[in-house]
Amino acid sequence: MAENKSLGKILGKGKRGVVRRGKFKGNVCAVKVPNAESTAINRLETESFWLKELNKYNIGPEFYNFYEGSISMEYLDGVHLKDYLKTSSEIKTKSVLKKIMKQCRVMDKLKVNKFEMHRITTNVIVVKNNPVLIDFERCKRVLEPKNVTQFSQFLFKKGKYGNQEKLIKLLKEYKSDFSEKSYKELLLYFF
Repeated sequence: MAENKSLGKILGKGKRGVVRRGKFKGNVCAVKVPNAESTAINRLETESFWLKELNKYNIGPEFYNFYEGSISMEYLDGVHLKDYLKTSSEIKTKSVLKKIMKQCRVMDKLKVNKFEMHRITTNVIVVKNNPVLIDFERCKRVLEPKNVTQFSQFLFKKGKYGNQEKLIKLLKEYKSDFSEKSYKELLLYFF
């Protein structure tokens, strides 16, 4: 396996990992290494597994390699969702948020829970108006995933969607059957 070579510039730091700009097979990439202050075990192994799985559905940065405890992945030349939302037009914002919702739906259908949807503004990087979900170290397969419902709650808190009772009803319907019909009703509510 090729080596993940870190160039040292820190791109981001979380509780369990530090992302640095690096090189993989001569190309610029992002290299995620364990945060020395974290006591979490095998988180990057978990993240590399889920990146490989979810890349099949165009979710997450492209996975390159897992080597000696670090992950090489696509370098995302974009901005965090929180910064994007401050400057983008309403039309572009709705388009990006709808794309995130669609990725949440795919993960729900796969019975995969990301467990980071409550911090969505820092767990999405927008590259040329396309959102890329990041940070999959807590992902796991579950019977009742909550990606769509958690993202819906985020949208409701951040937006001007009015009827909370209607949203609660729609979310209950979605959680009860995860059907395409109930998902489409949520899309209509928000978009």
